[in-house]
Amino acid sequence: MSSAPQATITFHLPQHRETALKIESNQRVAVEAYDANISAYLRFLEDEAQKSGYVLTSDTQEGSSVYSIDAANHDLKTAAHDWLDTQPDIWNWIP
Repeated sequence: MSSAPQATITFHLPQHRETALKIESNQRVAVEAYDANISAYLRFLEDEAQKSGYVLTSDTQEGSSVYSIDAANHDLKTAAHDWLDTQPDIWNWIP
């Protein structure tokens, strides 16, 4: 019997893309690299999240945040945030 996830982390793809592209100087290359790798990167994060008791999802919601975390309490939300901070960003993940 599997237990309920500690938290659900949802990446908001429009803002994630915009934020990720802002830190790269060569926009043409960055756009191509991001678009070619985002699906595999999210699968990687989903697998890592599951190992740690989290669920990772994504949506196309427009907004100001790159991701949101839904958890039963503040401590679980903080733990999920701390876990996410240990994961590579897309640029450090791309081989």
